[in-house]
Amino acid sequence: MMENVIEEPVAVTDLQSAIFFVLLLSVSIMLLRILGRSIDKSAPSANQSPDDSAPWDLSSVFLLFSFFLLGQLAIYTLAMLPSSEYMQDATATEIHQPILFIGLSLVNLVISTIAFYLHRARKVFQQNDVSFWLGTRGDARGALKLGVLTLLCWIPGHIGIAGLWSLYLESREVEIHSQESVQLLAQALQQHDWALIIPFFLYGIVMAPVAEEILFRGVLFRWLRGHWGLYAALAVSSIAFALVHDSIASWLPIAALGGVCAWLYHRSGQLLASVTTHAVFNASTMLLITFFQEEI
Repeated sequence: MMENVIEEPVAVTDLQSAIFFVLLLSVSIMLLRILGRSIDKSAPSANQSPDDSAPWDLSSVFLLFSFFLLGQLAIYTLAMLPSSEYMQDATATEIHQPILFIGLSLVNLVISTIAFYLHRARKVFQQNDVSFWLGTRGDARGALKLGVLTLLCWIPGHIGIAGLWSLYLESREVEIHSQESVQLLAQALQQHDWALIIPFFLYGIVMAPVAEEILFRGVLFRWLRGHWGLYAALAVSSIAFALVHDSIASWLPIAALGGVCAWLYHRSGQLLASVTTHAVFNASTMLLITFFQEEI
């Protein structure tokens, strides 16, 4: 009898939390629908993304993702190598963290450059003037503004998705850990390790959003939508985007963020807009880590 008295309030609390998170998600969906209509009205003739008429070929998709995965594997392997004999017993993460993020930034820069020139070569061959970053709209300021507005609309939804995912994992007794990179940044901030903080911020706010949006939205989503349709492209590209992150606690929220970025790219045709959403999201996350580093 006592067990029922103790457990019942917990179940009610979980149900109330789930309802609250669903309401937050509903608010974001409503805001994004309003934003989507605003995008359509602002430039209806430019609403079609450039990839509908000329999707990437499969060889380009494999080439770019192969470089991306092999490059990351090579950098992680290099970062795990001890730099001298007296460091043999030290852990790799204690030795090579700055090198790791500098190397990952360079890999992302190379991938972004290759993708840009592949797109440029196709554009010259097909004799069209579609911009790599801006599609047919050609409005950089508008793309930046749209990316920020999209993130503001999505913040309640992100909280809702993260909360629902946490409740689900807890119900399955899955141990929840934050991403290793989050813990690493919190530790670096506490120790004032600027040799790590600076390359980490460069990678997280600039290089990762640019390269990942090019790969997962500009290339993978773009190709999938041209061959499999919109919904399959949204699902597959978002799941693939989530799986390259290292924490199960973040998989569903990150997949949802990827879906929002893909939706934005689909509606606006502007890769710069989705890059902005991704970059501002990462910057906001790092800002929160900076303020609440001791609680991570």
